[in-house]
Amino acid sequence: MSHIPPSVAIVGAGSRGLGVFERLVGHCLERPTPLTVHLIDPQPFGAGFHLSDQPDHLLLNTVCGQLSAFADAQMVDGPVPVPGPSLHEWCRRRDLRLADDGYTVRAGEGREIQPNDFLPRRLLSEYLAWAAGEITGAAPESLTLIRHRTTAVDILPGGSGTETVVLADGSRIETDAVFVTVGHHSLYLPAAPAPDPRLVTRPYPLPTALDGIGPGERVAVLGMGLTAMDVLATLTLGRGGRHLTDAAGMRYLPSGREPSIVLTNRSGMPSRSRPRLRPGRVRFAPLALTTDRLDEIRAGTPDGRLGFTRDVLPLIEAEMELAYYRTLLAREYGDATGAGLELARRCAHGGHEALLGELHAQFGPCPVTGILSADLTDRQWRGYDAYLGWFTAEVAADLAEAREGLGAAPLKEALEVLRDHRDVLRAVIDPPGVDDASLATFFGEFAATVNRLVIGPQLDRSAELLSLIDAGIVRLGPGPRPKVVAPAGQGPWRLESTCLDRPLRMEVDHVVQAHVSEPGADRVAGSLLGTLVAAGRVRTLAHRGAAVPGLDVTRQGQGVDRTGTPQPRLFFLGPHTEGSSYYNHYVPSPGVPSRALLDAELALRTALPSLITRKR
Repeated sequence: MSHIPPSVAIVGAGSRGLGVFERLVGHCLERPTPLTVHLIDPQPFGAGFHLSDQPDHLLLNTVCGQLSAFADAQMVDGPVPVPGPSLHEWCRRRDLRLADDGYTVRAGEGREIQPNDFLPRRLLSEYLAWAAGEITGAAPESLTLIRHRTTAVDILPGGSGTETVVLADGSRIETDAVFVTVGHHSLYLPAAPAPDPRLVTRPYPLPTALDGIGPGERVAVLGMGLTAMDVLATLTLGRGGRHLTDAAGMRYLPSGREPSIVLTNRSGMPSRSRPRLRPGRVRFAPLALTTDRLDEIRAGTPDGRLGFTRDVLPLIEAEMELAYYRTLLAREYGDATGAGLELARRCAHGGHEALLGELHAQFGPCPVTGILSADLTDRQWRGYDAYLGWFTAEVAADLAEAREGLGAAPLKEALEVLRDHRDVLRAVIDPPGVDDASLATFFGEFAATVNRLVIGPQLDRSAELLSLIDAGIVRLGPGPRPKVVAPAGQGPWRLESTCLDRPLRMEVDHVVQAHVSEPGADRVAGSLLGTLVAAGRVRTLAHRGAAVPGLDVTRQGQGVDRTGTPQPRLFFLGPHTEGSSYYNHYVPSPGVPSRALLDAELALRTALPSLITRKR
């Protein structure tokens, strides 16, 4: 009998699909084994939704030194025989430099790019495509890669324990396992028609989506997160405006082609800026928010599930307060490492509650208290000027901390707990996870708050926002929780205040919904995920009563079907599993454990146990 080599299919060739392929190449180089890999995606390999033709003013919100397509020994459990540069190192090798405007990148023109620079998104596209070529070129002869530059439209159970991938051209691929890594799958589909041509429901791709907004016209931008900052940059820098910085600060020089912008959101609060990363900044192990403590709490519950507000939130807040006080103590010591060791010693001796009591007495109250539950929508403001003054002061104070940077700014260090200890938060959601009510809380209010506090815009974007407000190009909306009233005919849209003692109404010609969210797979008819959910091959988390759009998958990434049965050969990795796991929207960072690559390795080890083994 002839032996047929195993084969796998990767559906989706963006950064997640590249991570799965990189792990396969690494293991096949370590242990040469015949393997066929079918890669299915009409888009270029590696880049995914990171488009190469974006203008330079559309920036990444992760610094370039923290992005890499190549695994190292700290990132994964398995072999790492294919070394490669981070995005920062790749730029330096090409003598790419940053212009004085802070975003334009050209070869040989400007200053050297630093690890803590936020670079244009187009560079990540070019880097990922280059890395895909390098990793493909490093593959051993035993691995056969077959590219299918088309779309997968269905995945059916095959005969003899296989899966059959149906392609848009009608052809079929029979394979031993399928890894679905389609990322932001719905953003490739055309946006649904808006009820009014003056309403932009999806502001991408930029600038095309905003071409209908003319110079001098009035436009309301709903949102203050990363998408809203993209919209602001497109309507200002993208139309020829410039931000100039001198001894007096930053000011905006209009081009005359900008619209008049009203910026507003439901909470009324600005997103906090990403801080500078100071050289030598120390990332400390958690003292209160530990996986050991979570395991202890789980052991005391009947089903092992946690109550987020009861069991987890107090530990998060305690860890944030400890980080705040540790930074103050480091100032006294003149040594961050020494301050960290001192707090760890005292915590081990008396517990984190007693330690926080001592630190409170020594340094006074901590401004972190209540920051995770802050809400302005139940506050009544005397008038618009009072709200405007509060808002701009908040942005300015946050900018000062962001410029001081991680390793020095106490509040930024406290907030960075939400990023530094993301793996502990992932452990909260990993099976057995949290109870059903907590699932909705975690992926509702808490995740949105985390995004506003630590997944915000680059600090330059916040400085530019103040500059635009000073120039009169941007005006804040009428306070928190504005009422948006659509016109009955061709008249203007209205924004009406609900939290001001003196009511205020603003009128605009266009409205841009600047908050993009991925709909549930069951709501995207015609997509691969929608087809699989409709067929019952995988279900969403709706059965838990939670408004979480993600797919139900096991810890190994196997899809759970409508009967609750894991599919042994059908795996899902990436943003569409948000809810079964936490924070899947990122490119790996070098030098630290990478959940994206560890998850890829776990799924591969489940599908191909004879090939994929742990290194340590």
